[in-house]
Amino acid sequence: REFRKFVEPVLKRHPGIKSLQWIPVVEGEQRAEFVTEAQRTFPPFSITERDRLGELIESPERAIHYPVLYVQPYSSNREVLGFDMGTNPVVATLLQQAEITGTPSVSPGFFLDNGEQGGTGVIVAIPVFLEEDSDESEGTDESLATEIRGFAIGVFYVKQLVERALANLRPGGIDLMFYQHRAQGRGRLIHRHPSRLRPPAEKIELPGSGDLQFSEKILFGNQRWEVVCTPAPGKFTIETRNSWVILSGGIAFTVLLAVYVATLIGRERQVRHEVDVRTSQLWETVQDLNREVAVRKAAEQELHSLNETLEHHIANRTAEANRRAQYLEQFAYVTSHDLKAPLRAVSNLAGWIEEDLADKLDDASREQLALLRDRVRRMHNLIEGLLEYSRVGRTSGSEKAVDTGELVNEVIDSLSPPKEFKIKVQDEMPTLHVDRLQLGQVFANLISNALKHHGGEKGKIRIACESYPDGCEFSVCDNGQGIDAKYHDKVFMMFQTLASGDFENSTGIGLALVKKIVEENGGTIRLKSKPGEGACFYFTWPTKRTPEQGAV
Repeated sequence: REFRKFVEPVLKRHPGIKSLQWIPVVEGEQRAEFVTEAQRTFPPFSITERDRLGELIESPERAIHYPVLYVQPYSSNREVLGFDMGTNPVVATLLQQAEITGTPSVSPGFFLDNGEQGGTGVIVAIPVFLEEDSDESEGTDESLATEIRGFAIGVFYVKQLVERALANLRPGGIDLMFYQHRAQGRGRLIHRHPSRLRPPAEKIELPGSGDLQFSEKILFGNQRWEVVCTPAPGKFTIETRNSWVILSGGIAFTVLLAVYVATLIGRERQVRHEVDVRTSQLWETVQDLNREVAVRKAAEQELHSLNETLEHHIANRTAEANRRAQYLEQFAYVTSHDLKAPLRAVSNLAGWIEEDLADKLDDASREQLALLRDRVRRMHNLIEGLLEYSRVGRTSGSEKAVDTGELVNEVIDSLSPPKEFKIKVQDEMPTLHVDRLQLGQVFANLISNALKHHGGEKGKIRIACESYPDGCEFSVCDNGQGIDAKYHDKVFMMFQTLASGDFENSTGIGLALVKKIVEENGGTIRLKSKPGEGACFYFTWPTKRTPEQGAV
């Protein structure tokens, strides 16, 4: 959005600009990090190129990539975004020349097919370098460009540039031909400008060697163009209607011949004057364009400075986040060691009291002691649940290919469900590149929740999966007592349970932990349930790409 806002005024003022682009230089070992960063704001982003059939494919690994990171207007240049310009021989040569010379470089003319604006176009590349102070120039304003950062690219229509330059000039009856200059002979024709005094449908012919013409070579960046000017038909022609009168007299013939010669010379001077005026105005237009390119380069340097400031702020915020993470780790340590020890002591004391006073306790006292031990156990489970909840997102296990069907069966076996419960797992479950521990924890909590809160002595639990291009959606459904719609959000909150009792086993953390794990991995979770119709938990798990496997 910032790039569009930056270049949009220029694109509106200059219809001759096909596109403006920013192409960073990305080394091969930096490609994965670069693509990941670009996908944060544009998820479909990838580095592409064209195969032999002209189809867009993902670019293979190379030592250096030149992908298009920003391009405007985007609507007419969608395929350009992410395209590796280093795979285009013309553009690659242009970028190398700009990097070596350190100055803006212009490509030779090439054909641009774009409807009414179709015709010859040129590419202008401006190199942008990372700068650092040299040891010899310490204390001065001098600096050395040490590393290429990227290129600012502009694609221009030659026709629009020339016609815009000549739009405000008075028609003079002169046809202009623009050639790509060569060392020997006339170069390739890149644009024709017929005089506006010509009829619209009249075809302009290339000038012959004997035609009256004037040529001038102009410098456009590192390219040289040759402008050939010729008079339009019917302009600057010799007046011959008095030829018979001139031939009929002696002295009159001599006088009229002299007038004829003088007129011819005067008209030739007029043609030259008109050509000089047009050439001067065109040269001034080119100079204005060069100055505007310089202004854009200065703006790019300012943008670079702002980016460095932003990177500094990001580094500070990252350091602050790391410090806070360390504080959380310390808190978790204190909770684990300093809070659980007193709870164990209380539980042991309750047991010793019951043993010592076994013959003196009545039923009410034994129930109270049992209630005390249960409260201690619930507090211990709450602390363990809080620790698990705080670790999500701050610890990362090793990710590897996991058969989710095998993982679910292992979880079911570890939970040891009653024989009265039938748990059915879909036959074909996908293999994903995931953290096995975290995904197993999600299934364990959901299946355990279905067994614990079923509300009957026997029941059915169904586990299934549906695959999509960008991930999978798993479902864990039971035929239990169900949950009212007004509690669908409450069940995912910390310490929230739908049932209460002195000996309640639930801590109210399980589903909150499941939601956090799923969302930390980029997925979502939802509940579909009605009272008496069972409950279905649906959660998505995005697929991840590995360099060796692709999407899994």
